[in-house]
Amino acid sequence: MSELLQAAGYAAIVYLLFNYLVTFGSGRPLVEWINPGRRYLPVLAVTLIAGAYGLLRIAALRNPGTTQAQLLLRLVSEEKAPAEVVGGMSMLVFAAAILLLAGWCFWTLPRAPQCFNANPTDLVKEYNRALKHYVRWNGGLDFAILCEVRNAKLQVIATGTADREILKGLNRLPGLHTDLKGEHTVSDVAEQKAIWTDLAMSVFTKWPTLNEWLYPSRHGKNVAVTFDLRYGAIFAEMVEEEPAPPGGDSIGIFLFAVAMNQYEVNNMTAMRHFANLSQAVRHVRTGVMKG
Repeated sequence: MSELLQAAGYAAIVYLLFNYLVTFGSGRPLVEWINPGRRYLPVLAVTLIAGAYGLLRIAALRNPGTTQAQLLLRLVSEEKAPAEVVGGMSMLVFAAAILLLAGWCFWTLPRAPQCFNANPTDLVKEYNRALKHYVRWNGGLDFAILCEVRNAKLQVIATGTADREILKGLNRLPGLHTDLKGEHTVSDVAEQKAIWTDLAMSVFTKWPTLNEWLYPSRHGKNVAVTFDLRYGAIFAEMVEEEPAPPGGDSIGIFLFAVAMNQYEVNNMTAMRHFANLSQAVRHVRTGVMKG
């Protein structure tokens, strides 16, 4: 009974650790916990493996003439082993589960905004990394540009595009099919991206008008707007806006993105990816703002 209680205690400790750190017991969603740096789950797995090795080592020392492998084999075949072996096996099982979970997150979940460098040596390069990352994930955005605003004029400084997905999207849109059975070409994709870029400029020029419409609400200026279209959606956000200092230029950061798949809009995936992209841009600018 004493060994049984001790083994149950080892297993309970491992379970509580797993539940608190990995699941929602920690109060942080899985995607946030795993993705910043993608280090936490592998480190936790290695820690559990080290702990399991220590327990098995103790069990082998307490049972002279028996190796750790033999003790594990006895646990599996005879369902009988010292408490340290049961605890070590529990740690190994949880470590394997954590490694599988980490692999699944790595391949299926986009990175959290905190992954990106908040103090990059090349700010524009880091912007491009963020835009390209969130655009390339399936089930989200297909096109995104980040623009710098100076004295009410836009200049595109970073771009993220998924040309293959844009091509698929063009072939899905009614009224855009060509005579070649709806098979668009690379030139059509380039033309569509130019249309979106022009649209971003147009939306930006109408931003003051949106502010005038919304001023009576007494909630301040418009920060972001989403156009939920018949086929897909368009997102625009003024990530940052600073008034012009005396004798200087007004500066701002304007983010524009497009999702072409209505299914991805309906299940809110595109919205989540745009929100992550916006947070990533803000995170990258953290060092700039502190400076």
